[in-house]
Amino acid sequence: MEPLPDAIKAFLAAARVCRIATVRADGQPHLIPVCPVYNGDQILYVDIGSRSASAEGVGGNGLVAVLVDAYDEDWSRLKGLLLRCRAQALEGEAVEAAWRQIREKYPQYGSVGWEPRLTLALSIQEWRQWGILERPEYDPR
Repeated sequence: MEPLPDAIKAFLAAARVCRIATVRADGQPHLIPVCPVYNGDQILYVDIGSRSASAEGVGGNGLVAVLVDAYDEDWSRLKGLLLRCRAQALEGEAVEAAWRQIREKYPQYGSVGWEPRLTLALSIQEWRQWGILERPEYDPR
């Protein structure tokens, strides 16, 4: 995959929340909000419950869809980014390295005593955007 354009990287780095979608073993979709940290290249770090439906979905096929969006009442200013990713569970020092970045971006984790559970590196495989590189156009049909 080509490197992400700078505007996409900036949008991703600024994101305070995104949604990740997985598919359960029974084929049912599952969607949750998470607080992402972008490494500036091709990886997003997120942390999820180790026994959650999302963890089950990741364990099944390793594929995750990520949605980052910015809503505005003026729909000409809507922005969004859909990422298709491959998830890898981190271990050992890789967890600590990811969590240094997570704690830096979200100091709130410290105030609630949140510790690593299942920390994932989401490797971006494919992406689509709207409103980030250019204003969205709408066809009223």
